[in-house]
Amino acid sequence: MRSSRSLFSSALASDAPIASAFQRLAWRAQAALLSQLWELFGRLDPDRASELGARLFAALGPRSRKAKAVRANLKIVCSQASDDQLVALVRASFAHFGRVFAEYAHLARLITAERIELVDPLGLVHAARRRPTVFVSGHFANWELAPAVAVRAGVAMTVVHARRANPFVTALLQERRRVLGCRFLDRDANPAAMLRDLRAGRSIGVLVDQRHDEGDWISFFGRPATVPLAPALLAARLDAPFVPVRIERLEGARFRMTIAPPIVPDRSLGCARAIARDMMQRLYHLFENWIRERPEEWLCIKRRWPDFSKRKWRERFLDTTARKAASSGLPPLRDRADAEHALFAAPAVRP
Repeated sequence: MRSSRSLFSSALASDAPIASAFQRLAWRAQAALLSQLWELFGRLDPDRASELGARLFAALGPRSRKAKAVRANLKIVCSQASDDQLVALVRASFAHFGRVFAEYAHLARLITAERIELVDPLGLVHAARRRPTVFVSGHFANWELAPAVAVRAGVAMTVVHARRANPFVTALLQERRRVLGCRFLDRDANPAAMLRDLRAGRSIGVLVDQRHDEGDWISFFGRPATVPLAPALLAARLDAPFVPVRIERLEGARFRMTIAPPIVPDRSLGCARAIARDMMQRLYHLFENWIRERPEEWLCIKRRWPDFSKRKWRERFLDTTARKAASSGLPPLRDRADAEHALFAAPAVRP
């Protein structure tokens, strides 16, 4: 078996430059490894495959280069955790990711009503058959399953996804996801593509919990974090319900999917970006609560919060908040503490 670094980087690396012949050969080898593992997991029943995946990743994950970012993220989420508790959390986080990885071999068997309990007190999933909805969630439990529940209820779904650096891994993932019954839209596509689908009567599903370097600033666990505004902007513009979705693992490869009440745009904020930013901030308050309850079920293997030791992040943050302070009539900014106060204590920046 290849190294843990190779295994984790193959499945999770972000977009990369045009590959050399050697890189493409390495990508093919990585994809072949994933395919062989999924074939192995496919020979087991879903619960046993999930458990084996947990054991494998719990052993390899903490030794991989991704472990540093996982630990840094969990240290912010669980700020009172001891070093020993953080070590256990990192291991549990990778174990949970191992479950998700193994469960790709069984997606067709996992999307049944027997495996996923739907909690939808307001009937928002069924309502989406008549009124296109923006469903927003994060990498919680097995996030891949949510679209299939909506499709099973008769909802036409388009899911926004991120391509992997390794195109062969992307192809493998998309082949596995075919059973979900939804259309896929590349994350880097123009937001106009999402707008067209919503206007055509399709609902949108998008995961928005990861860092979005070109996004707007909100507070996440008390720290500045960047988020994409496009899903909230589109929902507010079309008056489409902006609905948070939570997936929880119950036992083994069984899950609960809870549909939260829609986040209603606060039109009194005025401009579209201020309204969307407020919607995202309220969504992230929900995420905070969900992650605190089950931190090991949140997959975030890249640095979620900006590294303010880097000049580009310091300058961008101070520039954004300086404009915010000026538009809100606050005194000039002196340092990052002033900047955070300007960002989180005053109304949103007006364009």
